[in-house]
Amino acid sequence: MKTTALFVTLASGLMAIASSANAQVSYTATDISGSTWEYNYTITNDLTVNLTEFTTFFNVGQYNNLEVVSAPSNWEGGGGVLAINPDPSLPAAGFFDAEAADAGLAPGASQGGFSVEFTYLGGGTPGPQLFNFVDSSTYATLEAGNTTLASSSGTGPTQAPEMDPSSLVAALTLLLGLLAVTRSRRDSCAAREA
Repeated sequence: MKTTALFVTLASGLMAIASSANAQVSYTATDISGSTWEYNYTITNDLTVNLTEFTTFFNVGQYNNLEVVSAPSNWEGGGGVLAINPDPSLPAAGFFDAEAADAGLAPGASQGGFSVEFTYLGGGTPGPQLFNFVDSSTYATLEAGNTTLASSSGTGPTQAPEMDPSSLVAALTLLLGLLAVTRSRRDSCAAREA
């Protein structure tokens, strides 16, 4: 019975680790014409504080000619919204950055309407990007991850979120430790019965 409770606890812990890897920036990629594309972003604040700034990154050699198309009005003031092209001479990724002019996005809330147009230098359809949620007063990164392709119905992601490799290692270490403890207890009980 104790072993069952132990495994239920382990499964709950693994689910928590996996769910913490969910992306909070979903996107759609629209082909405008030829190599000109547009990303449209929706952000979801899964933090415990208001989200006041976020950044998505555009890799050198894959993107160029970034231009802000739109942003919600409450994100256009303050630090504003800007797009900076990748710089191959450094090399440095380009980025799209939006800072709220007000208190930002409350925990648990979502907001769309962020769009950036760009020239895509790769083949096929542009894919996920790195993003950061930033504290606009301290510039500290609060959370980072990969954007997730939104479903065509707009109800959520269509691809599984990526799990941080360190979270996976921690989960596997926890599992192996619990299995060792369980086996040790089982062997100890068997020795007492003999």
